[in-house]
Amino acid sequence: MKKQKIYFFLCIAALFLSGISCNSTEDDVISYTVSESVRVSGFSLAANDSVLAHLDTIFFTIDLNKGQIYNADSLPVGTDVSALIANISFDNVAQAKIYMDKGDPTKNDTIDYIANPTDSIDFTSKVSLEVTAQNGTTVKWYSVKVNVHQIDPDSLYWNTMFGVRPLPCGSQATVDAQKAVYYKGKVQSFIVSNSTCTLYTAEDPYTDDWTSQPLSLSFTPDLKSLQATDEALYMLSQTGELYRSENGVDWASTGQTFYSLVGTWKSRLLGVVSENGVYKHDCYPRPAGFVPYPTAANFPITGSSPMVTFVSEYDLDSPQSIMVGGRMADDNLTGATWGYDGEAWAQLQGSIKPCEGAILFPYFTFTTSEYWITTQYTSWIVIGGREAAGVADSVYVSVNNGNTWSKAPQSLAMPTYINPRAFASVMVVDADFTSRSAASLWKFMPIRRVPAMLVARTSDYQIPYIYIFGGENNSGDIYNEIWRGAIGRLRYPPIP
Repeated sequence: MKKQKIYFFLCIAALFLSGISCNSTEDDVISYTVSESVRVSGFSLAANDSVLAHLDTIFFTIDLNKGQIYNADSLPVGTDVSALIANISFDNVAQAKIYMDKGDPTKNDTIDYIANPTDSIDFTSKVSLEVTAQNGTTVKWYSVKVNVHQIDPDSLYWNTMFGVRPLPCGSQATVDAQKAVYYKGKVQSFIVSNSTCTLYTAEDPYTDDWTSQPLSLSFTPDLKSLQATDEALYMLSQTGELYRSENGVDWASTGQTFYSLVGTWKSRLLGVVSENGVYKHDCYPRPAGFVPYPTAANFPITGSSPMVTFVSEYDLDSPQSIMVGGRMADDNLTGATWGYDGEAWAQLQGSIKPCEGAILFPYFTFTTSEYWITTQYTSWIVIGGREAAGVADSVYVSVNNGNTWSKAPQSLAMPTYINPRAFASVMVVDADFTSRSAASLWKFMPIRRVPAMLVARTSDYQIPYIYIFGGENNSGDIYNEIWRGAIGRLRYPPIP
């Protein structure tokens, strides 16, 4: 009986082993697919403090579709990129070669990156990366660029003395008075020459496409008083009578008189009247129930900067206007900042050196951290004016709507070839980016070496240019000039 059990179990074991043997066929051999990937999954530069602090934190864009690798935020002016080590990640590729085209076949160089990943790369040359997949046939090429600023990106650059334009009356005209404003999408330049007042209009103030219209005025204009609201233009006569126009050509008296006009708020004109030797705030048109009321003793009754209106992102329904400097009722200069919110005037904390006829405009300034994070600020910039010692080229910046002012850094200073001036007109007008504006207008500009929009520009990018019209010297003579400027990083060509 025991022998039968032994034979039985031996038979079962033999059948089991036989089954295993029968199921082990060639179909069960594991196969592998050779990768076709040529993807670059990561790119950065190795740390090198002798070149630039935190070099390894620079962000690089990898465009797999276009085969482009680049840093959209360029490195500072003068950064040496002739011998940098790159950290490149791939998806198990078979080969990666870096080619440096230096424009001379005898100097060109090639690096086998897989074998020598720590070899330095000369990014001043044209660098290409060839990636070959594991299958040995799939190949992809990438262009690799380390962009470096050619100018200090945070400097305010102006066209050179060779590129200054005359006022629209022409360089040969004698200018007795001038004032320019931006109204209904056009630049309106009023110029008195040889006792004739002419209106020049253009959409782009830096072209020669001005249309002119001599004005037949029934009054002698005080061009310095010219103001533009949302709905109309206003100007005083030499005797203080207020005139209004909707097209700049046809002017009609409002029947109201002012001592001076100080600015605008939406469609409201703001000014000062003199009643029995008392200076009072007034406006046109007067809201229901409004009665002129005395100005503060330290309020500038004449000579303040242009008044500029802005809207806070926290209160879109309540625009505010600010102005800086001017001359007070006691004939002393002030550097105070005053604001108006549609209901009342208030003096802000910010102040500059006392002056009259300074220009004020909103613009952008930038700061860059040690880790190359750039922050854009909406800023207010004040330039020039007549101080007690004469006209000045001072520049002040505020990033908190005039509550504090600071002397501008050297990067925002006015160039020596632009004469100091007071009572100039200023406006910021967008212009389309063109390769010509990048190549011709700016190529002679001096680069300011100073201590230490971060997105690629599209072809339809618009540059916010600052335009300065005219202005007076110490003798009161008017400069027959139009200057144009912009912060460096706002006028970069598209990358790449």
